[in-house]
Amino acid sequence: MESVKQWFQDWSDACEYAKECAPDFSFLKSFAIGEPYTALISIAGVCWLVWAVNERANKRKAALLQARAAAAGGKALGAALQDMKPAPAKAEKLAA
Repeated sequence: MESVKQWFQDWSDACEYAKECAPDFSFLKSFAIGEPYTALISIAGVCWLVWAVNERANKRKAALLQARAAAAGGKALGAALQDMKPAPAKAEKLAA
């Protein structure tokens, strides 16, 4: 923990001295794959994130609609069954 505190203190001192308050992320360069591939991976990551958020929203909306249908389904189902029952048959005269 002390090393992290010291790093931030060094960064703060350098920031005041250089008048540029941007942290030093030069150690991340070793993880870089290469310019075109980094951009493509970043674009793919953003697309996946948008897709995942959209799918989650769709699932929530479907669950909400299903819950509403289940709550109202008892009354609607009863009315639909009443409509489906055949009316009592009247006695018809048969032609001779």
